[in-house]
Amino acid sequence: MKSRDLRTHHDVIISGYTISPLSTGKYLHQFTPATTETIYQFEANSAPVLVNGDRYNIGFTVKPDGRRVVEPSAMGKADSVNKTLSLLAAKQQSSDDFAENKAKNDQRVTHQAKDGYYWGKKYAWRRYGLMMAEGAFLAYLKEIRHPSVPCITSNPDLAFPSNDPSTAFKDDGLEEVIDALIESAERVGQYFKSPLFSKKFQIRPIPSITDKR
Repeated sequence: MKSRDLRTHHDVIISGYTISPLSTGKYLHQFTPATTETIYQFEANSAPVLVNGDRYNIGFTVKPDGRRVVEPSAMGKADSVNKTLSLLAAKQQSSDDFAENKAKNDQRVTHQAKDGYYWGKKYAWRRYGLMMAEGAFLAYLKEIRHPSVPCITSNPDLAFPSNDPSTAFKDDGLEEVIDALIESAERVGQYFKSPLFSKKFQIRPIPSITDKR
């Protein structure tokens, strides 16, 4: 299951958790968040996966018939790091802030490229990289040689705005290379490591995802 196909629900308090046998030999796991009557479900073996009263972050799809089907690999305790859920949460926040960040990028980043849309470094990170530190995000793009152009950045809100040389990254393909990094990453202690990137990096837990450095 690709992260872009999932929706996310944060800090769900599990209620009414049941496990029922299916004719396929699998078991149907169902629960509702403590604050709603919406039923979530997934198939697994007979062993309990969740605990009533505990808090979880979950990734799920909504089927055409309205069923909310949880992806077990995108489910984790609310106080732990699940890379898929962190990616989903970052995408959700970036989507919520898209209009503001694009307006700032259009106003403050100047370049000569004519082959598509380009984001200044800070706004590229805010658009696609909030699940990781800005420095690691930029180091990865530099290492894989993601298409970029020189640019000038300025901030008209400052009393003495400056025109600083910087780099802007092409929007086309940017989401895909970040998705690939996170989806291929494996935990190494408190860090993650991907075959796509030479450096270890941290993936932020959902409560720590912010566009503040």
